[in-house]
Amino acid sequence: FFFLMIRRPPRSTQSRSSAASDVYKRQGSYGVVLITEKEALLWTDSRYWLQAEKELDQGWELRKLQLGAQTWFQFVVEQYANKGEFVVSYDTSLLSYDNYKTRSTYFSNNGIKFEGKDTNLIDLIWTDRPAEPSAKLMVHDVQFTGQSVTERLEQVGKQTLATGASYHFVPILEQIAWVLSIRGRDNEYNPVCMSYLLLHFEKNGEQISSRGTLYVRKSKVPEEVQKHLQSFHIDIKDYNEVGGDLRGIDQKILISKTECNSFVYQTIEKQDLIINCTGESPIEKLKAVKNAREREGMRTCHVRDGAALVRYIAWLENELNVNNNTELTEYSGAMTLKGFREAQEHNQGLSFSSISSIGANGAVVHYEPLEHTAQKLNNKEVYLLDSGGQYLDGTTDVTRTFHFSEATDEQRDAYTRVLLGNLDVERVLLPNNGRMSGSDIDILARRRLWEVGLDYGHGTGHGVGYFLNVHEGPLGISKYRDYAFSDGMMVTNEPGYYKDGEFGIRIENILEIVAKSDGKWLQFNNLTMFPYERRLIKGSLLEQKDRDYINNYHQRVLETLTPVLEKQNDQLAIQWLKTACAPL
Repeated sequence: FFFLMIRRPPRSTQSRSSAASDVYKRQGSYGVVLITEKEALLWTDSRYWLQAEKELDQGWELRKLQLGAQTWFQFVVEQYANKGEFVVSYDTSLLSYDNYKTRSTYFSNNGIKFEGKDTNLIDLIWTDRPAEPSAKLMVHDVQFTGQSVTERLEQVGKQTLATGASYHFVPILEQIAWVLSIRGRDNEYNPVCMSYLLLHFEKNGEQISSRGTLYVRKSKVPEEVQKHLQSFHIDIKDYNEVGGDLRGIDQKILISKTECNSFVYQTIEKQDLIINCTGESPIEKLKAVKNAREREGMRTCHVRDGAALVRYIAWLENELNVNNNTELTEYSGAMTLKGFREAQEHNQGLSFSSISSIGANGAVVHYEPLEHTAQKLNNKEVYLLDSGGQYLDGTTDVTRTFHFSEATDEQRDAYTRVLLGNLDVERVLLPNNGRMSGSDIDILARRRLWEVGLDYGHGTGHGVGYFLNVHEGPLGISKYRDYAFSDGMMVTNEPGYYKDGEFGIRIENILEIVAKSDGKWLQFNNLTMFPYERRLIKGSLLEQKDRDYINNYHQRVLETLTPVLEKQNDQLAIQWLKTACAPL
């Protein structure tokens, strides 16, 4: 007997969300755990190898997910295929239906039973599990969304009816939040709420009418949100009533077997009524393309966010180099930055837990400093800071790498190659032909590192929500991401380099994808407002065009942020910014 637990960036109720609240959360965002009577194994990707090696208790074994390595299901078959009655048990709420079907067939062909459990066995022994979130939902006002719920439902309805379906089932938390213009607080960083949404559409002549049901804990829905939803013919039912309603479906229903967990999918008794989404679901595609108001909001919130980050780094450098403060830690630094962000207009908190990492901790890609174990900050080692904020008018995600005194030639060489890879992605022009994607440009971020035998193990970029999840699909930049770019999308650009036990380097900007005036080409507009680290730039690696590009960007940052910092009366930050943005 085995027990399998999957943890990936879930976006749906329990099964797929980096949006999951603490009550469902295990540390990290991707992993597969396999527990037997004799073994406990964890499979995870390169972002978490160092962290897993440091944090796994005795008796656990780390298996590294990488090309050519044995997967968890291959391990099971190799060890136990056709050797008797062996069962792999899994939590049906943590596995998509598509994944379930694939693995079930694979195991069945090898004499192994794949058996779903409605109860998670780990939860049965999780004695200090946090309470279920109780925070209230809020309406995301149209002054920030730029589009009414009626318009969004009509767009979804057109795509749903075009498939031959009348119903559309939505299990993805950020899709529910987007289409209904609501936000929740079930998670500290992602403004979503544990819920399901069932929509029904009818076409009357040229008009499309819609109604639906939001399945959510009713105590989370204040009167304002009730009235908001009712005005768009959305009923509210308890979260646990979704199964009964799905069992009673009597018309064609559009559903994504890659998005929906196997428990919910299999409650639909009349499986012949199911129409599976081809590719991405309608809301996922619509949400990826920001409208004019969302694009404006993403630009302006990055200005305020950049000001907050400048204020923090100016303060930090002054504390380390002028005041000789030796008591600051990775954690206290992150908390200070949080305070600067929360002081900005429209701020709604952080978009993820800040990765504030000094020296060797910077090589742990998703490092999270804890109050009682965080390292002391200093001006002798490389400092990697990956952080972001949530705003009513957008979401930010920015990484900069710093050195507050003299860096080594190795550090400067690696940093400059990462920077040039970042700029090579940002400066490329792509044909606007509906086919160009992140898989076509990932090599641009890596080639300067490859020249000297270096690389990084993670993808180069991910999609970004609008006052939603900082990690969203369907687009991204990696050799595996083939969703086509189009005007209005947002994607991060974050190459890096990590030397185990010594330092980490990453530079991240959010790029707006913009069609040129002739409509034939796509280009990137860098929204992030923060200068690069002068002490880490190796001038001999730069061509004049690189130097000019960096100087022009720094001048734009200086001119944009100075008025904001003047309003906030932070002279220390203004002087720091002038120095940081001086021509190379």
